Amino acid sequence: MARTRSGVRSMTGFGRGAAERNGVRAEVELKGVNHRFLEIKMRLPAEAAALEPVLRARIQKVALRGRIDLSVTLASSRPPSYRVEINRPLVTGYLKAAEAVRRELRLTGSIGIETLLALPGAVAIEPRRERPDGALRKILLESLDRALAAYDAMRAEEGGRLTRDLRARLQSVAGATLEIEREARGLPEAYAGRLRARVAVLLKEPGLEPARLAQEVALLADRLDITEEVVRLKGHVDQARAALERPQGAIGKTLDFLMQEMNREANTIASKAEEVAICQASLRIKSEVEKMREQIQNLE
Repeated sequence: MARTRSGVRSMTGFGRGAAERNGVRAEVELKGVNHRFLEIKMRLPAEAAALEPVLRARIQKVALRGRIDLSVTLASSRPPSYRVEINRPLVTGYLKAAEAVRRELRLTGSIGIETLLALPGAVAIEPRRERPDGALRKILLESLDRALAAYDAMRAEEGGRLTRDLRARLQSVAGATLEIEREARGLPEAYAGRLRARVAVLLKEPGLEPARLAQEVALLADRLDITEEVVRLKGHVDQARAALERPQGAIGKTLDFLMQEMNREANTIASKAEEVAICQASLRIKSEVEKMREQIQNLE
C-alpha cells in the first residue's frame, strides 16, 4: 500500500483486516493514537516473528506520525504437529542409579517404560514451529493492507473534519486581524498628539529641554506601532491555510509552530495597544489559536 494520498490525516484511527488461504487464517488489528514521532509496537505469534521488518516497512508507507499498536493472530485448520524429545542423559542416569541400588540392596524387579516416561523432565513435547513460507507472508500482507486501508480511511475522515474546523477558525483570526489593522490606523500619530499636549504643559516648567522631550515623544509613539505584528500575523494565517490546502506529508508540527507564532504576535499587539477594541480583538485571536492548537495535536 503506497503513500499516494491527498488531504490531511488525523493520527487517531483503527483498522481490522483478515485473509485466509490453504486452511490458514490471519487477522490483523491496527490502532493509532497521537505521538510526536512514528512509533510502532507489534504483537506477533512466533510463526510470524520473522516477518516483523516486512510488516513495519508496510506501515511506514502509510503512517508518518503517531503511536501504532499492531496485533496479529493466526489460526489453522490443519492438524497440529509436535516434536517429542527424550531427555536421554536424565533417563540413563536414573537407570544407572536404580541398578546400583538394586545390586547394593539385593532387590528384585524391573523398571518399566511407563515409569521412565513419567519421570519429571524425561519427556518434552512441543508444538512444531514452522518457518514462515510464502503463503503465510502473502496472507499476512493481505490482512495488513486491509487493516491499513480501514485505518487510513478513518484518519482521513477525522482529518477532514479537523480541517474544516481549522479553516473556520483561521477565518475568524483573519477577520480579527483586519479589525486590528483598521483600529490601528493613525494610532501612533494620535498617541503622539496626546503626548505633545502633555509635554506642552511640562515645558512651562524650568529646566526641561524641548529637543530631548520631543525625541522621547517620538520613541514612545513608535513603540505603539503594530504594523509589523499585523503583517506577520497575516503571513502566519496564509501559511496555515496553504498547509491545509496542499499538505506535504505530516503538517501537525508545522501548524503547531504557526500557532505559537500567532499567539506571540497577538500577545505583543495586546501589550502595545491602548485601544480597547484592539485588545479585545487580540484576545479573540488568542482564544481561537488555543482551540486550534488543541485540534492540531491530533493531526499527523
